[in-house]
Amino acid sequence: MTGIGLEFQDVSRSFGAVRALSGVSFSVASGDAHAVVGENGAGKSTLLKILAGIVRPDRGAIRLDGAVLDSASPREALEHGIGMVYQEMLAFPNLTVSGNIFAGREMTRSFGRLDEPAMRARTRELLERLHVPATPDTPMELLSTAHAQLIQVARALAFECRVLVLDEPTTSLTDAEVDHLFTVVTALRRTGVTVLFVSHRLPEVYRLCDRITVLRDGRYVDTFERATTSADDIVRAMVGREPPARSARAVPAAVGTPALTVRGLSRADVFHDVSFEVARGEVLGIFGLVGSGRTELLESLFGLEPLSAGSIMTNGRPMTATSAAEAVSAGLALVPEERQRQGLCFNLPIRDNLVLPTAATSGTQVIRRGAEQLAAQAQSDALAIRTPNLDVTPDALSGGNQQKIVIGKWLATKPSVLLLDEPTKGVDVGAKFEIHNLIRREADRGMACVMVSSDLPEVLALADRVLVMREGHVRGIVPGAGATEEQVMQLATHEVAAS
Repeated sequence: MTGIGLEFQDVSRSFGAVRALSGVSFSVASGDAHAVVGENGAGKSTLLKILAGIVRPDRGAIRLDGAVLDSASPREALEHGIGMVYQEMLAFPNLTVSGNIFAGREMTRSFGRLDEPAMRARTRELLERLHVPATPDTPMELLSTAHAQLIQVARALAFECRVLVLDEPTTSLTDAEVDHLFTVVTALRRTGVTVLFVSHRLPEVYRLCDRITVLRDGRYVDTFERATTSADDIVRAMVGREPPARSARAVPAAVGTPALTVRGLSRADVFHDVSFEVARGEVLGIFGLVGSGRTELLESLFGLEPLSAGSIMTNGRPMTATSAAEAVSAGLALVPEERQRQGLCFNLPIRDNLVLPTAATSGTQVIRRGAEQLAAQAQSDALAIRTPNLDVTPDALSGGNQQKIVIGKWLATKPSVLLLDEPTKGVDVGAKFEIHNLIRREADRGMACVMVSSDLPEVLALADRVLVMREGHVRGIVPGAGATEEQVMQLATHEVAAS
């Protein structure tokens, strides 16, 4: 272990009556790759915001190479050598790659004129260093998600980044793109850059980091050596208890009319001739690599995008899937992949978020606040949503509790088919178990659940059957029980016979 590069000393921060951080102290070795993990609400985001100059601590200090780091703004933090790469892309799609890297910190000549040649030259150096196949003048909107993520890294490196903070950077990346990002990060470490990595994905933490610091309820728990600590030990430290037990359930027999029947479904240039059935009480997992058409299939089933061919039946009755309203009337509900952009209204309180779909589909023209309050409270209690009250907006809650709101508002419509796209994306270990058990509970009650997930172990743990897609086609359907990751990945990547 080399000398201390970054040190948190008794860092505390409260927001009103909520104590987000309480006396957090730990150190990160210079040139180290150090993970910070914990459940949503553990204080990770607040700690990063303080480091980035977005939030000021109530007490305590941060030191970088022995000197107190006092950043009053993100720009000051960047000038001090703190580079942030956020989970949510911070990009200007209408600007070039060079424009994004230097946005707000443009190189200038005399009289404040922009030094475009210098910025392009520096951008070319960074793109070559990070192996991004683009030019300084490439429009940002043309880049893939992974390359856009690397432009955030380039922005951090443009002005001699000493500490690179990665906040859930792999959420929207494929395995190959994660490999590329980690190769870049490992190369940066060799140049002396210290890496602070925040992720819910423990396999990635173990792959990239040497040491792991655990926060729980705003407090420092411990720092563990990766080589001598198991993932189960980290989970126990994160949740302060044994993870909730997974409830066992029998695979339902396919009797009676299927809840959902799909025949020959096609959408031009996206997916083709997709057919399957889902029985009442069954969990059907859909797995495929990025570009396989899995998310687009759910969106089309829910009437968000037009189909070019095929038929859909719910509970034996045909539906045309021309709008979300028709899909809801037919008994479908969709939990979308991006809860922040597609699933929640952040300008409305939790109460309104929970009752909006029910109010929209009931046809009532009179708002009855008392009844809405009771209905929202019942949903909040049933899903164990942790919130001070129902009048706060969703941004006051952790990612796991936000996801429960998205699920809960659609469960309130009493659907017969629940479509879930990446239902545990960006949630912590404890919330992940709770959502898994919630899906199982609804299936046990007779609901048909169709779940898309890029987390293959999650698919195999939850699904009764797994439908595998590749390049817009169904490549096989395998039983969940006894299926292996290798078997599913073979179907997802190249032609093999399904068992």
